[in-house]
Amino acid sequence: MSKSVLAASFLATTLLFSPGPAQACGEGLFNMGQGLRYQGYLAPRPAAVLVYDLDRAPADNRIAVYRGLVRAGHRLTIAHDPDELAQALRQQRYDVVIAGYDNVDMVEAKASGAASTARMLPIVARSQRNAPSVRNRFVLFLLDGASLGQHLKNIDQLLKGKIG
Repeated sequence: MSKSVLAASFLATTLLFSPGPAQACGEGLFNMGQGLRYQGYLAPRPAAVLVYDLDRAPADNRIAVYRGLVRAGHRLTIAHDPDELAQALRQQRYDVVIAGYDNVDMVEAKASGAASTARMLPIVARSQRNAPSVRNRFVLFLLDGASLGQHLKNIDQLLKGKIG
């Protein structure tokens, strides 16, 4: 075999087996070993999500999270007061309810009155994240100011594992 044929064969083999861009199921290109950011994530289990009381996060962050949840395939409803919450729970079945930890008992009371099967995903202040009252009651929760990726990951884990 000539040196030029051997060199071409070696080059083709090197290019064929070297890491490079790869196609993920409808997600576009990403580099191997760098992972896929959740901003382009499609939810494997699209859910009906009811959000109540995210006023602790800055408005821009809250809007970005809402848009990201919808882009990922979740059906999102936002309730701004107890009456809207009760009405939403009566009108539709939700898979997940996201609410501030301080409002969880009120949300659960309204949900039980509506015969809801929704799982709670509370938002917990960073200072309370290791509190036994939180850890003993919830396996999964979001920290105050959680990113879109954290929301998507916890919703998926909640639905996948039927935790809650």
